[in-house]
Amino acid sequence: MKKKLISLLLIAVLTLGVFLGVSVSTAAAQLYGDADGDDDVTILDVTTIRRALADVIQLDEDAQTRGDVDADDELTILDATMIQRYLVGVIDQFPSGEFLPTQAPTIAPTEAPTEAPDEVTKVKNIIPIYFTNNKKWTAVYAYLFNSETGAIQKAWPGTAMTNPVTNSYGEKVYGMNVDVTQYDRVIFNNGAQIQTTDLPVTKASSGYFIQAKASGSKYLAGVYPYGQNNEGTIKTVSFDYPDGYKKNVYVWLPEGYNAADTSKKYSVLYMCDGQNLFGQATTLSGYEWECDESVLSLMQNGGDGVIVVGIACGNTEARRNHELTPDLGEVATVAGEDMSTFKNGGGKVFSDFVTDTVIPYVEQNYNTNSIRGIAGSSSGGIEAFYIGMENMDKFRYVGALSPAFILYNQSVWDNYLDTLDFSGNTPRVYFFCGNSANDQLEQALYPNATAMEGWMTAHGYPADKMITKTDSDATHSEGFWALYFPEKCSAGGWTCNN
Repeated sequence: MKKKLISLLLIAVLTLGVFLGVSVSTAAAQLYGDADGDDDVTILDVTTIRRALADVIQLDEDAQTRGDVDADDELTILDATMIQRYLVGVIDQFPSGEFLPTQAPTIAPTEAPTEAPDEVTKVKNIIPIYFTNNKKWTAVYAYLFNSETGAIQKAWPGTAMTNPVTNSYGEKVYGMNVDVTQYDRVIFNNGAQIQTTDLPVTKASSGYFIQAKASGSKYLAGVYPYGQNNEGTIKTVSFDYPDGYKKNVYVWLPEGYNAADTSKKYSVLYMCDGQNLFGQATTLSGYEWECDESVLSLMQNGGDGVIVVGIACGNTEARRNHELTPDLGEVATVAGEDMSTFKNGGGKVFSDFVTDTVIPYVEQNYNTNSIRGIAGSSSGGIEAFYIGMENMDKFRYVGALSPAFILYNQSVWDNYLDTLDFSGNTPRVYFFCGNSANDQLEQALYPNATAMEGWMTAHGYPADKMITKTDSDATHSEGFWALYFPEKCSAGGWTCNN
């Protein structure tokens, strides 16, 4: 069973972020996820649901109820995907019921304390960052370092953080100044064995807290705009997609956006998998990109506001595979897996939809400037990269996080890159991939994701227009992509504002 699970992880690269409508099931005493009725939740249940959806087998009403783990009263590919994620530990329960004991999430501490920590002041290139000690460590240290040069501010465990204030949740909040030209990473720790993962520090950084689901000796952190209660505004627009169905586009406007003030223009970041960007309610993994929190932090530290536009993915696995796979040549073979949904991909249709429908709509209805970015993760990462390369005159920067470059071998990529002209204006490209020993999917993506910069350089792409970042702790999850979103989208770096 383990070999089958590992194999299925390769398919899961194109399923992260599929839209999830969360509700509470009224069915009682069900072993949710047990579609095959063997009183256990295993990879066989995923196979059972897939076979039923393909009309290979028929499931009775009880089996369909057990398989409906997302509680939308319908058995779909989303249920199979959610069971996969449960089996590999991405989620620890199903929305449909208490398969495992529930745990209320910690609310991000976004309320401002009565006074800021004493040592925090705002100076150019020096930003205040805050750590909320919601795990109640007896001491808090900040270990600052530079991921490129290896320079450290102070030997481990770093600088002791003092003079905390208490927020409205009764949690201690510590603050300190960071020169972002000197240090780009911080690890908060208790001075002993417990610490966070590496956390990027940019001008789009402000507050950090430990995620409610975090466990182990290295905690995954979340981000929030310290001292702010606003969340901006989200507008949802539905378009006719060329493939014959409706597609939602989410337009997030930063706090302070005023449609009447046409003198203030905003750069726009377009992102794939738009349903995962702004809230946990619609994201399958239980984590979100926290784009709004990062942009608000950027504004808090003197940066301009940014409009973020999310284009929803197809609402079935096969549809998403097709939409977000550019047709570049022969799709790589994955042993034991049916790769037919990736062949003859519709990535060009999606690309044209973004450039010919979404961008004109946004620029006709909102106050925008000429600075555009395109970004995504997983299969959204390969598609964002493709859109950026096909439209280098339209985008200032491209973000490809944990991109599914594995879909094509190097020879296919070489042939594709040969077709592109890099002699004119080229966007800046930000690559990121994790390499956690606990995530075989992310490890499988790592070789091609980290090799792409070199492949592009060999084909004439300006080396100073690309950067590749990695994180040995990062898994294939919005929780980690959210941490690196500020690095890709921050003033003075790989940015929404330059």
